[in-house]
Amino acid sequence: MSEQLHVAIDARPALGAAGGVAEVTRGLITHLHYLPADQFRFSLIVDSDARDDLRAIMPDHCRLLPLNTEALPIRERAFRLAGTPLAQRIFKFRDKSANTRINLHDATGPLRDAGVAVVHGLSQFALDSDLPLLYHPHDLQHLHLPQFFSDGDLEQREVVYQYFCSLAAIVPVASRWIAEDLQRQYRVPTEKLAVISFAPPAGDRTLPAPAEVRNLCDRLQIQPGGFLIYPAAGWEHKNHVGLVEAAAILRAQGIQPPLMVFTGALVPFSLRVLERAAALNVTDCFRWAGYITQRDLVVLYHLARGAVVPTKFEAASAPVWEAFAIGCPVACSNVTSLPSQTDGGALLFDPNNSGDIAGAIFKLWSDAPLRDQFAARGREVVARHTWESVVRRFGVLYRKAAGRPLSAADEALIATGPAV
Repeated sequence: MSEQLHVAIDARPALGAAGGVAEVTRGLITHLHYLPADQFRFSLIVDSDARDDLRAIMPDHCRLLPLNTEALPIRERAFRLAGTPLAQRIFKFRDKSANTRINLHDATGPLRDAGVAVVHGLSQFALDSDLPLLYHPHDLQHLHLPQFFSDGDLEQREVVYQYFCSLAAIVPVASRWIAEDLQRQYRVPTEKLAVISFAPPAGDRTLPAPAEVRNLCDRLQIQPGGFLIYPAAGWEHKNHVGLVEAAAILRAQGIQPPLMVFTGALVPFSLRVLERAAALNVTDCFRWAGYITQRDLVVLYHLARGAVVPTKFEAASAPVWEAFAIGCPVACSNVTSLPSQTDGGALLFDPNNSGDIAGAIFKLWSDAPLRDQFAARGREVVARHTWESVVRRFGVLYRKAAGRPLSAADEALIATGPAV
């Protein structure tokens, strides 16, 4: 029997926060029981011991590891910065790469004192240490849509992402599209990359009770089957504006647009979405519920006639997985990894063409047989992606990063597991 492997997972983001990192953290920690306690033990890196959200979901072979990151020593790290067009513009060099330096808090001491062997950084802004690291850059949206970021954000992301990609022993990503993008933009070696697609967000997806339906419908002033849903924070790349403009096109054609319910955090750009809806006289077509509980979101998926996801950039879409798992038919963008993720289970459209979005909305809303077809195919597609598979594959990567020998079964699990 091999010695128990001690893995530290960076769980600093609060699970109640909006965004994909929180959902990935929740899903992984909830299902760590698939990695047995005689082989693994886990420390969850947190800023404070007051994390009842984690205690509620973590298995017995997990414990919290509070770290005051601001009190950690700072050290300078040198690395080679790949010459992406953005890096060349910001740092004013023209070569394929350049030497650069970054100052970071060093967590090596407390992690080693705790007996940690491998660190799993689920956030793009990981902890720096000398221990073997699994690092998730998630995606390089800032290179493709720089107009959605400030100059300071662009510089920070470019340096931090490149540094941790160079430092990491393994760089897991959610789709082949993102893996290829990292190879092309940052020249991350193929042998460092691992494509592990996440499963639907962890939560109770059972049919809602009549009282749940009544309460939510009364609160949001909706009717079962009387709306489409788009669960996404109001960031600009999520493209709520595309739905607003599509609704205006339908109305101009004499077609009553369906009610669309937006969930997710309200951010400053959300006001621009509301202003655009008012300018186009389609405010009545939208209901912005704001950030809601996971269970309320599940109930909305059950009640919606369909989900529409007009995002302009995703590593992979959690709302698509959630809708598929519940049997809610989906229309979504044809960008990045989404055609591969949906795999014939969604009606695809160009998110940069409001007319194309309008056509997709009309089809999804009005064609019941089409909705049934997509709902059935979506269930087939998502059934291949389970948290058990995700967690067991990460278990193999933890052993690999620690230098432990891998069995033929381990190698097969990584090579043949489901991927987008």
